[in-house]
Order: sequence, then C-alpha cells, then structure tokens
Amino acid sequence: MKLSKYLNKILDLGINISAKDPRVREDFYRSNLFFSLAAGLLLCILSLIGLLGTDDPLEAGFIVPEINASFVYALIFGVNLVFLILIHKKRRQVPLKISKYGDNLFSVFLESNMLLASLTFFTTEKGSSFFFEYILVTSIIYLVPNSDLWLFLRLACINLISVVIVLNSFHRELAWQDFTDIIFLHIMCGIVNWFRWIAFMQSENQKALLEQKKDEFYGKSRTDELTGLLNRNALREDFDRLVHHTLCVALVDLDSFKQFNDTFGHAYGDDILQFVSHNLRDTFHDQRDQCYRYGGDELLIISTDHNVERFYKKLKQFQKQNYDYKKQEEVHITLSIGYFRGIPNSEKELRALIKIADRYLYQAKSSGKGQIYGSFTETIDMQEFTEQMSILETLKSMDEAAEVFGQRKLLQKDWTLAYLDVNRFAELNAEFGYREGQNILEQISRSILKHFPNAVLVNREVDHFVLFCECPMDHFIKNIREVQIESADLESQLAIVLRAGIYHHNAADAPVDFLTGMYNAKYASDLARDVTKSDKYLLIYDEAMHEERVKESFVHHKFHQALEAGQFVPYYQPIVGSLSGTTCGFEALSRWIDPEKGLISPNDYIPYLEKMNEAYALDLYFLERVCQDVYKHRELFRDGIFVNVNLSQTDFEIVNIPEEIDRIIKKYQVPKDVIQFEITESAFANTKLLHQVVTDLKNRGYKVWMDDFGVGESSLSAFHNYQVQGVKLDQSFFADVTNKRTQIIIRSIVDLSHDTGSMMIAEGIENQDQLWFARQWGINYIQGFYYSRPVPLDELLKSPFAENLTNEHIDYVYQHAADLSLHSAINMQRLHLTVEKPLLYCKAVLELSGELYLLRADDEMVDLLKENIYTENSKLIFRKDAPITAVLKDAMRSLHSTGNITEFPITLAQIRLRGRVSYLTGLPDHSKIIYVLELSDFQMHFIPA
Repeated sequence: MKLSKYLNKILDLGINISAKDPRVREDFYRSNLFFSLAAGLLLCILSLIGLLGTDDPLEAGFIVPEINASFVYALIFGVNLVFLILIHKKRRQVPLKISKYGDNLFSVFLESNMLLASLTFFTTEKGSSFFFEYILVTSIIYLVPNSDLWLFLRLACINLISVVIVLNSFHRELAWQDFTDIIFLHIMCGIVNWFRWIAFMQSENQKALLEQKKDEFYGKSRTDELTGLLNRNALREDFDRLVHHTLCVALVDLDSFKQFNDTFGHAYGDDILQFVSHNLRDTFHDQRDQCYRYGGDELLIISTDHNVERFYKKLKQFQKQNYDYKKQEEVHITLSIGYFRGIPNSEKELRALIKIADRYLYQAKSSGKGQIYGSFTETIDMQEFTEQMSILETLKSMDEAAEVFGQRKLLQKDWTLAYLDVNRFAELNAEFGYREGQNILEQISRSILKHFPNAVLVNREVDHFVLFCECPMDHFIKNIREVQIESADLESQLAIVLRAGIYHHNAADAPVDFLTGMYNAKYASDLARDVTKSDKYLLIYDEAMHEERVKESFVHHKFHQALEAGQFVPYYQPIVGSLSGTTCGFEALSRWIDPEKGLISPNDYIPYLEKMNEAYALDLYFLERVCQDVYKHRELFRDGIFVNVNLSQTDFEIVNIPEEIDRIIKKYQVPKDVIQFEITESAFANTKLLHQVVTDLKNRGYKVWMDDFGVGESSLSAFHNYQVQGVKLDQSFFADVTNKRTQIIIRSIVDLSHDTGSMMIAEGIENQDQLWFARQWGINYIQGFYYSRPVPLDELLKSPFAENLTNEHIDYVYQHAADLSLHSAINMQRLHLTVEKPLLYCKAVLELSGELYLLRADDEMVDLLKENIYTENSKLIFRKDAPITAVLKDAMRSLHSTGNITEFPITLAQIRLRGRVSYLTGLPDHSKIIYVLELSDFQMHFIPA
C-alpha cells in the first residue's frame, strides 16, 4: 500500500481514498465476483473447445505420456465449474460478507487458475503451439478480473513458479525467445492491470467525494449554521425515532437576549448564542441526548436517558457554565429552563410534550431570571392534554405552516401574509403577570381566527403571529385593521398595540416561498414601530423596503469580514480657511471598498451599523487607520493641521470611548490637538450620557465639534450645556443662501458661535455664491466640493492642498479677520431711524498683500464697491485704475505714519461719503496686512472697529 501511495503522489492521480477503506474493499470484491464469473465462464468454454477438438481423448500426452490433453481440459473445466457455482451463490448473499484472505473466494479462484495455467503445457499436441493455451488462460486471469498491485504480484509469483516447476519436470529444451515472451506477457498484463486498478480507484474516489458532499449537505440541512446544534428540520425528521420512548424534554431560553442584541449589537448576540450552544453540546454530549435550536434564542434538549437525576444534574451544570461570560465585563448570561418527562405515542403527543416543557419554561421566567422549573414525576394523559390544549398551543408550527403552504401550491398564486407583533409585550407581562399575558394572547388569537377563518395561523414566538391566506389584499388589510382595533380594547388599563407587517405576492411575480414571505413581512412589522413611517402601526412591504433590507443584510453579513480584510479606508476632504484659502485641516471619512461592489457610500452602511450597534467597531478601527496615516506622514499632518474624525452617537452606549481613543492616540504618538472629534447634533439630545463623555474627552485634552448643527432640536441647548470647540453648519442652510430669512438665521448662528468662543465650518459649499456668503458672515472654515471631494491619501499627497498648508501666523491673522462683526453697521443705522433720509453705514475687511483684496463686506458695502472690484480665483480684487484704490492705499500709508485710524472723504455711486480705515492685524513680516474699512453718509464719530 505504501508503494501505491508513493506512485499516486508521483503521478498526481488525485486519489485520496485508501484501498483499505471498507467501502472500497466491498466494491472491489463485489465487482470482481462478477468479473470472476466472466473469467470462469470463458475458461469453461475454452476447456470444452479443447475437449471437443481432441482427436483421441485417451491418447498419451505429447509432453508427458502419463498426462494427456483431455485430462488437463477436464480438470480446468471441472475446477472452474465448481468456482462458477460458488461465486454465483456468493454474489446473491445480502449483505455481502468479506472475510480474511482464506475466505476471499475470488482470490482463491484467481490463484487456482494461475496454477492450472502451467498445466496447459500438457495439452500440447504434435505440430501445435507450446504456449497457446497457457497464454490464453494467463491473459484471462490477468485481464478479466481486476487486481491491486499486491494481488497481481502474488498471482505472477504463483504463475511463474509453477511454470518453472512444470518446465523442469520434463526437461524440454526451450529457446530463449520463449522465456522472453513469458516475461513480456507478464509485463504487458501488469501495465494493463495497473491502469485498470487506477481507473477503479479514481472511480471510488469520485464516489467517496460525492458521498461526502451528500453527507455534508445532509448534515447542513439538519444543522443550524450559527450554533452548530440540530435545527427544526432535524427535529421533524427525528420524530419517528423518538416516539414510544420515555423522554426527558427541556426548553432553554436566554434571559435578556434582546437587551444584549440592542446594547452590544447582533454580532455580539450571535457570539453569546454560539458560546451557550458550545456549552450545551459539551454538557449533553451523550448519544442519548439530542440538542436543537428551537427558536431565535430558545434551545431544546430531548434525552432518552431514563436517569432523571443525571439529566437534572446536567441542566444545573449547563446553567452554571454560562454565567461568567468573559468577552464583556459585567455581562452575565442567565438561562430560564422548563423541563418535563413523558412517553409520547405519536408525533402529536411529542409536540404536546414540548408544549408542556414550554409551559414550565414560562412559569420559570415569570418567577425571575435564571430559574429552572418542571417535573419528572407528574403524570399527564398525553392524549387528553392534546385535546385540552389552548388555542395558542393548537396553532400551527412554522414547519407545519410551510408544509401547508407547499400543499396549497401558492408559489404561482396570489397570496398575502401578515406578521403581527404585540408592542412592548414584556412590559405588559411585567405589569399584569404571566397568566394575564397569556390570556391576552389567547384573545388576540381568537380575534385573528374570527376574521381569518380560512387562514393558516402560526404563533411563531411568544407574542408574534404569522398568518397567510389567499383572500384579496384590500379585504386582508381591512380585517387586519379590525384585529388591531379589537386588540387595543382587550385591556382597560393599557392600550395594546398590535404591529402589522404585510407582504403580498402576485401570481405574475417570481415565486416566493413561505419563509421569504414571512421574513419580508417581519421586516415591515419591525419598521412599523415608528408611527411616523407607518400608517397606524401597519406597513406593507414594497420595493423600496426590499432595497433597504438588501443593503442591511449585506452590511450585517459582510461587515466584520470586511473589517478584518481592511476594506474600510480613510478618504480625506480638505478644510480650507475661508479668508486665507490655505489648508487648515481635513475631515477623515470612511469608505468601504468591496471587491465586488466597489466603493460603497457611508449612507449605505453607517445607518445600519448604528442600528446594529456595530458602529463603534468601525469608528475605533477607522481612528486607528487615521492615526497610522498621521504617524507616517507628519509632513502633511504637522502642527496646526487638524483632522476631524466622526463618532457615532451609539458609540458611547457600547464602549468607554475616551479610554479607547486615548489608547489608540498613545499607541501612534499622535499629538492630541491634531485629532478632533465630530459628534452629530442629534447625539447631544442624550444629555446625561454625552455630557459625561464630552467632559471626559475635554479633560483628556481633545477637542469636540458638533456636526450637522442646526438640523435638530438640541442645537441651542448644546451651546448652553456643552462647551464644544467648534460647530459644523449643516449644508442644508446653504441650499438657498440668497434667501433673506436664511441669511438672518445664519448670521445669528455665526454670532452665537463666536460669542461662545467656538469655531465654525461651513459644510457642503459647492459654488462661489455660497463661498462668498460664508466669508461675509465670518465663518472660519470651508468644506465642500467647491474645493475638493473626499480623496484617498495617495491622491491627497499629490494635490495642491498638501502644499498650501496654513501656519500659526496665517491662522491668527485670518481668524481675527473672520471674527470681526460687520453687524455694527446695521446697529448704527437703527440709531438714526428718526432721520428723514435713510442713513448709510457699511463695513468691510480688506487685505493688502501686493494687491488690495476685499475679504469680507456687508451687502451695502458690496453695492457701493461693485464697480471698483473684480473676481479672480475666488478673490475680490480692487481694480488698479479705480480712484478708490489709490485713495485707500494712501489712507493705509498715512495710517502707519500717523496712527491706527485714517479718515477721508470719497464719492461712490454719486454718493458723498466719509471713509475711515483702521488697522486690524497683519503677519510679522508685513507681507499681509488686514484693515477695516467703514463708509457712512452722516456726520458723527465712527464706532471703534
């Protein structure tokens, strides 16, 4: 066998199955019995022909007188006739028994004929070929049956040894060519036999692979993919095997599982289920125990172990194993268990037995978390119990409903399915007790069956119902409304809300099975929680909902895999100084680059991650990627250049964000003033939690910005309760910047920001008008497609933004210019409303750096100067030939020689005005100097700048 394996490896035959495998041995033996029949039949025919062709049956032998041809032919015929009878009898044996070599019939048959082959020399007559019959018999034995390597060598040895003995017995002189022919015969037969053996083994290997795949498929069809436990399909298949036996049945429910899911995310909930299921398999590993995943977080144990004390001890052991869950601090998994013992005599009684364990389970849950309740001694007439079951207990199971669905052949018909869920049923149970909760569910069931007498109704989980029928859609919805109304009146002290998700299938549409329709309706039911999106807690599953669900499903299944594969990468959008035009910072934005879908927008995964409570995992991973970039490219992310990173509002509920941020920042030695954090404005509504987090971040030296400012209801209160370092004005404000009401609102927000010492970013700036208004109102920074879309790091490093970086002097000068209020002009006008003629007072910020630039100005100033300025590269530049340009430059020169203020008369737009220029700030090398220009048409002292 080692030689076979070696040749298999050398020739790369792809054979992975062993010749010793019982299945291979059986197939080899069975097929060779058939081939042996064929070989035996051929040898019988050959010997008969030889007998009939002998001229004188009693004539002395040509080689040895004592042995003639007739004797040899008769011997070959007789021996093979006996073997034919034995082989035929063996082939009819069911099952076929394969024993050791001594009872291996076809091997004995082959070896016997190899001995007989050497006797064919005695059949030689005068003038006939000496080796003819020998070659025929040897070839038949070699080539008709199949042989492995060792059997072939054994047969060859038997044949050659017997040939040598026979030839030596009559001392006949043979030519060397005869011996060469014999050796060549064995070599050729050996080669043919080897290829036949390889073909057989490859066939067996393919058969084994198919059987393995079949077993795997069968195993998967019976196994829950997440937990590795048996599934409901396996339970249904096992019913016949379990009836008529004494069974111990236990139902296990994970307490607070929904809370774990909502708090830590579905992936965390899946991890808990896997942890508990692993412990369940470890505890109930006996062949008498079967463990099933019965529902979402319900596990079922069915044991044929008659020792109830041992079964109960296992339950207690299993319950204790799960208490200390090490992945999350202060998380303890408690299990409620209901158990019962009985002898079901039918599938229906077995289902009833599980129902009894289910009753005990909910009695255990009503007693508190982590309770075990049930009985091994109570005697219940299963048939009587089955007849007395409540309406809830007589409703169809999911498997039964799917079976009815298939029997009605609804795939090609019109049908409608509803998923009904009692809103906040746990609170109702807690307030009124378990029995009243069950009574309410009973009454809801009666109401549903009253309005849908021909429908199939399933109680999928405690307070979840599924029904489907073939009635028209409008009639279906009308009856669902009636059920909702009747359910609302069941409890006088509490309005019961029955949420409904509906899925309708048209016969013309592609076939949809029962489970798919149910999950579609459930998705709509879950969305119906939001009354603003549903029509009185009723939603119909539509195409838009389907697209959202496909996206959510993609994120749910691919997120962690994508995270591990590094498919989330930072894209950087420059944040530009509104007046300086230099790069002051960047916002780091995550992009999901999927190998198949390509670049995925954050809008297509961030909302779902927040819904799943998984956004924290992305945010922390993303922060680490940004810190890696900052660490590697300090020439770009140098002092004074900030990077804004977003934090989801759900992050603070899952992990200790300040500690996690500190850990990552310290790991990459990034200065704390480089990374700033944006928190969406809606998160500030959770004042208690967020106040603690923001305070902690500030105490650790980090800056916090409020994102999407002005969209929600908590913007103003956030300024009062939080001392954020900056706000980002939502881009929706800039959709209509020419609107006067919008301008008033934005001016007020900017003033509020400046008065509270906060910086401001204008987000979503896309055109020059929006840019000008942002500058005019004193917004500090600009972010938007006007300057650049978000780009990957390698593209950013090659862009002008990586070269045109700000510094502390530029920041000081231009932020000072942005902070200057232009509203004093409006206030000045209001002081003189009693004057008959409207008064004019306007204000602007100018820059002198070779050219004279208009950085900011109020509307009146822009109207006065519009004939004297032009636009180039987003900058307003005074015309060199305009009279006011020379006047202003003279005033500025005079200012530096005489003091900080210079006044002068000037006429603009045929209006005689008084002007004043005052010094505001400038760079140390005087390459850029900022001035304030004021113009008025009335005689009084100017208000200081």
